[in-house]
Amino acid sequence: MKFRLHPVLLPLFLFLIVTGSISMYALIFISLLIHEAGHLITAYLTGMRIRSCTIMPYGGEIVIWNRHQAPKKDRFLVALGGPVATLLVLLVATLVSFPGDDQVIRIQVALLVLNLLPILPLDGGQAICALLETEGSIYRTRSLFLLHSILFLSAGIILLSSGLPNTLPYILLAIFLLLQNISAFRFQKYEKAFAERKLNRLT
Repeated sequence: MKFRLHPVLLPLFLFLIVTGSISMYALIFISLLIHEAGHLITAYLTGMRIRSCTIMPYGGEIVIWNRHQAPKKDRFLVALGGPVATLLVLLVATLVSFPGDDQVIRIQVALLVLNLLPILPLDGGQAICALLETEGSIYRTRSLFLLHSILFLSAGIILLSSGLPNTLPYILLAIFLLLQNISAFRFQKYEKAFAERKLNRLT
């Protein structure tokens, strides 16, 4: 399994270090790792083969071999594995008092709220896609949900623009997610063609 950090994290972490928020940098990074560990452990328990894991500003992106061929239940559980891990950290920080627990709580709440939004590639969107997909309609369902995510994010960027400059970090994150969805939507037809070609070879 390949493990890497997305380049967009570098300016974020540099900004936190320059502004003297090194402790915040460490807490965010550890929180992201724990969140992704939840996904990875769930994927391992369901028997999925993990190809790579990339840490993103909102969590991470896990590439799994033949993901769309896995049972709906397994894909749903893997999607929720990260939020469950984050929720456990939040519960510990709420119940146990320690230095910096207020920062830990804020970070976990932010991760939970963000990742459970019903858009791709966030965990909430992944979970809903897994529930809505039926045999033979996986790519169609995903394409429709990608369009939903693109429209949702576009509307969000417009609304957030009214709060500039305070909303700039959220706008940048929304733009990042929007570009990811546009790229995934364009690539969808090639992914479908490749899967169909592979299936034809097997049959």
